[in-house]
Amino acid sequence: MMNKRVLRKFAIPNNSPNPKNGIFCADQVKYVVRTAIKNIDHQRTLVLYIYAKESVLAGNHTPRWTMFQQKGSYITLCADDKGTRWQQSMFENLGKDYFFRDKCSFYSQADERRVTRYCQSEKQKGFESLCLFQLDLLRKKQRENELKKQRRIIKRMKPVGALPRDIKGFMHRETLPHYIFYDYAKGKAPKNAYCTACKHNVSVAEAKHNGEGVCPHCKRKITFKSRGRRGYIVDRSTAQVIQRLDSNEMIIRFVKAYRRYPKSDTPEFHVYENARVLLKWDGSKIVASESYYYGYSRDRITPWHPGDRPVFNRWYYNFEADCCGYLYHRNLDSELKGTPWQYSALKEYYAGDPTPLYAGQYLQKYLRYPMLEYLVKLKLYRLATYVAYGDIGGARYYDDSVLNSKGKTVTEVLGVGKKYIPLLQTIDPGPNQLTMIKAFLRDNIRPDLELMKWCSKNDIGEEAYITVPLRYMTPHKLMRYATEQFATHRKTSYYAPGYYSMREMMSDYKDYLCMCELLEHDMKSSFVLFPNDLKAEHDRVNDMSRNDVSQAYDRRIAKMFDGLQHRYGYAQMGFVVIPPHSAKEITREGDKLHHCVGRYVKDVVKNNTTILFIRKASAPKKPYCTVEVKHGDVIQARIQNNVVPPPKVKRFIESWKENVLYAPALERAA
Repeated sequence: MMNKRVLRKFAIPNNSPNPKNGIFCADQVKYVVRTAIKNIDHQRTLVLYIYAKESVLAGNHTPRWTMFQQKGSYITLCADDKGTRWQQSMFENLGKDYFFRDKCSFYSQADERRVTRYCQSEKQKGFESLCLFQLDLLRKKQRENELKKQRRIIKRMKPVGALPRDIKGFMHRETLPHYIFYDYAKGKAPKNAYCTACKHNVSVAEAKHNGEGVCPHCKRKITFKSRGRRGYIVDRSTAQVIQRLDSNEMIIRFVKAYRRYPKSDTPEFHVYENARVLLKWDGSKIVASESYYYGYSRDRITPWHPGDRPVFNRWYYNFEADCCGYLYHRNLDSELKGTPWQYSALKEYYAGDPTPLYAGQYLQKYLRYPMLEYLVKLKLYRLATYVAYGDIGGARYYDDSVLNSKGKTVTEVLGVGKKYIPLLQTIDPGPNQLTMIKAFLRDNIRPDLELMKWCSKNDIGEEAYITVPLRYMTPHKLMRYATEQFATHRKTSYYAPGYYSMREMMSDYKDYLCMCELLEHDMKSSFVLFPNDLKAEHDRVNDMSRNDVSQAYDRRIAKMFDGLQHRYGYAQMGFVVIPPHSAKEITREGDKLHHCVGRYVKDVVKNNTTILFIRKASAPKKPYCTVEVKHGDVIQARIQNNVVPPPKVKRFIESWKENVLYAPALERAA
């Protein structure tokens, strides 16, 4: 390390450059360099005084840069309009000019020879020898810094022990597919059948190439492969191994497996560790998380690199970078004992659904939401997945709109009474289905077990998709009709008409029934309730004139008034809650208060949402505040100019929610 205080004493040369020197007249020269050899702090030092030509011609003989070059390092003192400061730049990077070196010239030939001799260069001279000398120093310094980092990684990895002895067998048996290879004989039973799972010769009565089956010996699921047609089979998978390193540190190790059957019943099997994540905690909080990936390189002393594995394109799947895998569960009880995750139920969660996951995210979520333990032990695996990893398919991340993460008991967390927990265990609902079940309970509808299973299977969670059809038919008829229609109208290609999912079809069915109500069709006729072509009938009833739709909307909302008034009516603190009488009243509310509630008329008619008015008790006909209720909760409340209501209205809304909106659910959860 060079002593900057001592270097400053040599920053200004003893004599100034002569402005009449011919070098200052060269147009292509922007900077002039003088040199000197000094003994600074017991080190033989090459000093370069770099002058800006324009400054010297203007009478300023102070160097713009003074570079101190020693055998092992270099540093530069810069002096400009902003003052003086130190730079670590190489000579060719001192200024902001492109090709800085080409715009510099030595003050004399002696200055050039001095630089060449100091750099001990035989082939290059002057600035080129200096730049190569500094580049060599820079590379040596970078290499030293890189070796320091690698030594720290080696020290960091020292406590990591060996992988479990049975990891290879675990991955072969529990993470990779299994086959029964057989010799095909036309018109006869397969011969010489061999199961790769149990490694036994077995006898099978019949087999079809690529068909699914069960091994008669070990009872594992297998795929039949004819030896004459199987070709070159390659399988791969990922496993995660959790191990304890210290009293407050743990490691997650990612193990990759490749298995090949090169036209033989005996596989080539390779297992290797691919990545590591180290977790350090303090109490019940993760304080550090470090990621490393394996990558061999000749110039490294350790194959472990810090960070996540780089990929060419993050939107394309990369097996080596994939950290989701099967969980090695045989050591979890001992490894998690005494950690914040001792009661996390990770082992039970994986046993309930032994598919690839990222264990690190589950562990992090458990510290934030300890209710995961309740959900897993009750075998509510889909809700546990929602909390740990988001909704099924990653449609949304967890929030407290479905579960109460601050609840102290199971009933408080789920928001349903204790007597309904066996029903939930039977159904194993997702977040959408739990929301629908709670909506049924609020509306005094007892959930039908088979219907709830059907909804869970088809991921139907919108209350109106079920409650509207159930006004006119039994759950059994609804499920039978919906299943038949979906089988008929299921989309087979992008351009083909139909539905991608049962959920999409139920949305159309609900809209169709609502429009039939609006048009005052005979809702007891099976011809109306169960059309042969749902999609065609849905499009037909929705193809109405604007005037007919407006009148139908008014009639529908007028019919809903008494039920909404009984369900949501409330008066307290000088305010009242009133439902709308017509579609025109909703539109007029938006016009008077200057907000967009008029756009919600169609959703109100189709039971997608509920719009209510908060009025002053002294002026019940004058618009004041509008409230939207959806999924049993207040979504938004707005007053004049689409502004949130004042504190006194907020207090009234909280009182109304507690005494009216939440009352049925609270009674059932008690």
